[in-house]
Amino acid sequence: ELQKSKQLEESMKKLDSEMKRTDELLYQMIPKQVADRLRKGEAAVATCQDFDCVTILFSDVVTFTEISSRISPMEVVSMLNSMYSMFDQLTEKHKVYKVETIGDAYMVVSGAPDIVDKHAENICDMALDMVDVIGDLKDPSTGQSLRIRVGIHSGMVVAGVVGLKMPRYCLFGDTVNTASRMESTSEALKIHISEKTKERLNEMDWEFSERGTIPVKVRK
Repeated sequence: ELQKSKQLEESMKKLDSEMKRTDELLYQMIPKQVADRLRKGEAAVATCQDFDCVTILFSDVVTFTEISSRISPMEVVSMLNSMYSMFDQLTEKHKVYKVETIGDAYMVVSGAPDIVDKHAENICDMALDMVDVIGDLKDPSTGQSLRIRVGIHSGMVVAGVVGLKMPRYCLFGDTVNTASRMESTSEALKIHISEKTKERLNEMDWEFSERGTIPVKVRK
């Protein structure tokens, strides 16, 4: 009986360990508060939520396609892993949520799923650190520092969990499109913010420079 008891105890410890690992993986894909609601039996559509104003950041690597053509697939993966690992650490520092990565593009948000007042400040602090740390990473083919473009916009979004096989927490709306356009029209090692984001920042604490009129295609 004593042996059976010990075996049962060991099995329970292993089960608890595996459940914790499963939780960690789940919370990397879906925000904890949303995942917990789904576990309680709420339908995914019930987790859908409107956010009056959030701030979204997009970044990508300048000339990534050219760099990728000069290096091996293993070097591409290693380079992106190093970059994303650095950025992921910054999301913890600045309390922002990593939405997704697509290729060399990195997307984060503040103001969802946790509603906070200083979402623009959080994202802009994140952006400054991203531009600062990217200089530590090198293009394997040239030895030169990598460069990123960053774009930021603030506005309303709808957020919710979509998908069955690989459910993800996604953001929808023109705010997302405009943030992406802010990135694509940015310049190397520059942070391109929209007027909406600028309005949410205290001009006593931040320095801005005008770019003039920039054609940005947005949905009407």
